[in-house]
Amino acid sequence: MFLLKATLPLLPLLLSFTSAAALPSSLSLRAPAIPGAPADPPKPADGDGIGPYKSKDAGWKDHLSKTKFFSIAVAAGEIGLNNAERGMRHYLDNSGKDLNVAPGPMMKDLPKFREAAQALAQNEATAAYKAISEATGSKTFSSKWSTYYATKDQSWDWFYAIGGFSYSVTGVVTKASGGGSLQYRIHIFDRYNWDAGKSVDIGPFHFEDRELGELHLKGLAREYVVRGSGEVNEVKDFKPGTVIPSPSTGGRN
Repeated sequence: MFLLKATLPLLPLLLSFTSAAALPSSLSLRAPAIPGAPADPPKPADGDGIGPYKSKDAGWKDHLSKTKFFSIAVAAGEIGLNNAERGMRHYLDNSGKDLNVAPGPMMKDLPKFREAAQALAQNEATAAYKAISEATGSKTFSSKWSTYYATKDQSWDWFYAIGGFSYSVTGVVTKASGGGSLQYRIHIFDRYNWDAGKSVDIGPFHFEDRELGELHLKGLAREYVVRGSGEVNEVKDFKPGTVIPSPSTGGRN
């Protein structure tokens, strides 16, 4: 009560100070947040995946097959295909839940993917900056999904773990009198499934994709979605013509 009485005479002075003082530019011109990943890309017109989950009855041979594929997953990890092991284990765990995969480690192992992601970010950020008509301001951007394929010659691990996948970039550019800035993130997306018509060799093991896909049809494994968003990349002095650094390869699954 004493503190309140002591403060009351000073209230007009405090109000006049706060109303007259200008807010710092960092508060009054705060940039909008980086958008999240775009909506999932549509499924291919000819279908995606091997068929409806648990649409067939499972027999003892199917349970034996699942045991074999657990052994194959372990073998993959022992020869350094850690992401391939993780992906197959998640499939065999039969939850169907999304699996988070960070784009950073992928770009570290797939330098050409990192180059493609950098080029996409460069183009999207430049276009967004040019779209700011005023002398100062901010604009968010969100690219469409692009596709990339991890081949064996780039990485055996990612070839078996994910193969072809989609990637996009979202971010925000700020235009100011003292120079612009850029913040952006890389996103990846894939549908993990095994369909007919292909075969795989991992170490001493050879199998047809159809055999592994059958476990989904029998309800012993389940297809799922792979998705992930990378770390925030920041360019403090950005304007059209600025060559942005390569995206960060940090992050953990």
